[in-house]
Amino acid sequence: MDFQIEVNNRKIGAFEGEKLLGALQRNGFRIPTLCHMNRFSPTGACRLCVVEVEGKGDLITSCSYPVEEGMKVKTNSRRVIHARKSLVELLLSNHPDDCLYCQRNGDCELQWLAGEMNVRERRYFGEKNRFFPDYSSSSVARDPAKCVLCSRCVRICEEVQLVTAIDFISRGNKTKVNSAFGQGLNVSSCIHCGQCIQVCPTAALLDISHLEKIQAALASDRKKVMFFISPSVIASVAEKLNMRPRDNVMKKIVSALKRCGADRVFDLGFANDINILEDAHRLVQVLQAKSEKPLPVISSCCPSWVRYAEEFRPGALDNMSLSKSPQQVLGTMLKTLYAENQKTDIEGIYTVAVMPCVAKKYEASLEKNTHKGVSEVDSVLTVRELLRMLRSFGLDLSQMEEEEVDSPYDVCSSAAWKLGYSGGKAEAVARQVFNMTAGSKKDTFRFNLPKNQSIRRETKITIGKEQLGFAWVSSIVEAEKYLQELEEEGRDDIHYVEVMACLGGCAGGGGQPISRGFENVKARKRFCVEMEKLSPVKSPADNPSLGKMFGDSGFDPGNAAARDWLKNSFDEKK
Repeated sequence: MDFQIEVNNRKIGAFEGEKLLGALQRNGFRIPTLCHMNRFSPTGACRLCVVEVEGKGDLITSCSYPVEEGMKVKTNSRRVIHARKSLVELLLSNHPDDCLYCQRNGDCELQWLAGEMNVRERRYFGEKNRFFPDYSSSSVARDPAKCVLCSRCVRICEEVQLVTAIDFISRGNKTKVNSAFGQGLNVSSCIHCGQCIQVCPTAALLDISHLEKIQAALASDRKKVMFFISPSVIASVAEKLNMRPRDNVMKKIVSALKRCGADRVFDLGFANDINILEDAHRLVQVLQAKSEKPLPVISSCCPSWVRYAEEFRPGALDNMSLSKSPQQVLGTMLKTLYAENQKTDIEGIYTVAVMPCVAKKYEASLEKNTHKGVSEVDSVLTVRELLRMLRSFGLDLSQMEEEEVDSPYDVCSSAAWKLGYSGGKAEAVARQVFNMTAGSKKDTFRFNLPKNQSIRRETKITIGKEQLGFAWVSSIVEAEKYLQELEEEGRDDIHYVEVMACLGGCAGGGGQPISRGFENVKARKRFCVEMEKLSPVKSPADNPSLGKMFGDSGFDPGNAAARDWLKNSFDEKK
């Protein structure tokens, strides 16, 4: 510590140049905020973090005020408490009174602040602004009436995702957050990542819910509802419910969904294995073609990243992996191979993907992901929606019996769990490329993680006398910086780049339980890593279910038939 300051008659240590809020939080003082976000420069917009400093006439915003040696601070004086309470009451004066049936009821920061400030009645009255919700997007819904103008969504959209799909418009008490020209999000530059939902303190931003459609399908006698669950969802549910890797979370979810009326429940990790194999084949093919095809190969399983590239970086599309995402791979299988083998009409199959990502709703809605007018994936549930659906059926996962995943898509390798966090897919593809190309038994696969803990990393693997470079980045701003760096420096030592639009990869996806901290992302990653160790199948190529499926259908990953069947396409925006 550089020096000490006095807070509520108690001495605490502080660092030169740090903000007062950081020093207070580090020493156990809980200060309310709405606009503040870690890793972002402070704005002091909401003013809820005000404190009283001796010698200052006005209350100061602790998030933006630097510590000073010898300063004396009061965090809960009568003046401070009155100011904070008045601010919350003013926010509530223009807020809808629908907490009982609001989707964020019990998980709303404004509701929590009202309780903390002991707000028990409305003291400010006036005509409320009339705003209208926007449900035009296939993934993200907006309700400006519930916006508290904290700027968090605007900042993450602009500073982290670089798209600025939303921003402040108008002035004074007419100020609101909206898309360009007041048009819907469906015609904006939105990449559907859902990070704005994650940082929104109220229900001003929500995912477009598919719950009602799914419940209607479950109640229909003419539909066979088939769920497939991403491994990263298992990690998120376990983290949310304090369950451990050995608690067989997947089998409990299978049992719960069967009680809801599901006909089949499959493991999306099976399709993760296919996606890894396809990316590995693509990279080997490009390496063998030398200069005929561009390097590096860039992953394409993140629909938000693909959408960004189509809109803002079309030059990257030539480098993209051509494999469909795991969600669309399994959706295609169920509506083709599975339906044919089971002699089932595809219109009677209703497929539901359970994903950690809001953008998967957008991906499922694309015309390219349909066959003769029939969607490969009919609905997508986020982790939040899955937990809400199970609660609505009165099911407690911790009390569920265990039930096996349905065949034939019931086995995944340890590599499938790697797609749940940033850097995992790069490692899985590297290992598969090594297995495909290593000529000598003396070669040993080593994927050395760099010591830096940044969200952009790279490493090299050695195969014989050659070195292949693998890199991974999360968040669009880091992806843009990194790809620009590769171009400007003319680097040719990186052969594969994994890009995830959300910080931390799918572990920090827009469909995850609402969380302002990065610790949850780390916990989900740890769960995935533990599940990798417990998996008996270590390589996608060794997946017995995958081998049987490809053997029965007459093609293998990487051959012409598989490429045509699993091929993705990209639409450069003009």
